Amino acid sequence: MFFMTIWVVAEISKEKIYIPNGYSYKYKQVKGNPSIKTLLIGHSHFERCINPYLMGDSVYVFAINGRRWIYWDLRLAEQIIPTMSNLQTVIFPLGYDMPYESPHYRNLTDIDKECIYQYTKNMHVKYDRFPQNYLYGSALISNNMKITWWHEKNQDPLGYYKLEGHSSRWEIDQNVRPDVYMGDIAKLCYQEYQQYLIALAKVCTDYNIRFIVVTCPCADCYVKNTRKEGVDNLYALIDSVRIHYPVEYINYMDDAEFRADSLFYNSSHLNAIGADKFAIRVKNDFQL
Repeated sequence: MFFMTIWVVAEISKEKIYIPNGYSYKYKQVKGNPSIKTLLIGHSHFERCINPYLMGDSVYVFAINGRRWIYWDLRLAEQIIPTMSNLQTVIFPLGYDMPYESPHYRNLTDIDKECIYQYTKNMHVKYDRFPQNYLYGSALISNNMKITWWHEKNQDPLGYYKLEGHSSRWEIDQNVRPDVYMGDIAKLCYQEYQQYLIALAKVCTDYNIRFIVVTCPCADCYVKNTRKEGVDNLYALIDSVRIHYPVEYINYMDDAEFRADSLFYNSSHLNAIGADKFAIRVKNDFQL
């Protein structure tokens, strides 16, 4: 009787905590939607740093903040692209540090576990490294329940999350991430990312979808803390895709148009003003 009570309370709590939210909202908005022509996938650099309202007709931001490893984008693309009858273009953000953040090669944080649970529960993509109930239990006792605050009623119709205001130079400097391009673990992460990026390009090619990749603008202090070999690896990743499938790529990380601190929310995220400029730039550069 005791264990039955615990199970019932857990199930009720699970529904109250996790549904509805941004994951379930975006999944319902996108899957089978015949009106979307351009789909932005990926992590926070798209959810928060590019304004879909300025990019033309029928654009939707399917990107989500919070540990969006490329594995999820690939599995979601495999699942939803076949259901979108009028989709013409997929755009993906290739961040400087993203190819080295695989959850397969590091200890999962509470936020990692919570995000994985959200993908499995609300986006129907399984993660075979850990049992789903284990991930749920870890997320439930976590103090980091930020993901669950994104309720459906607060979602933008095009999936955009506007970052208002801008940081001071000191605040931007404090947000510079440490260098990550070192050691055998980095090589394993890079190889895994490469495999998934090629597979993502294949999905787009199989359905005659234009595949575009961009590296988003970053503040000067972030750019100064990057390494040449890390930047070179971005181009190497794209070249490895082009051997097999078509892909268009532009690196905007240190683009001259995005050097003012007033365009950034932190060292690697544009604010709403920067997001407007970036949307127009991407639209024009790729003739969307």
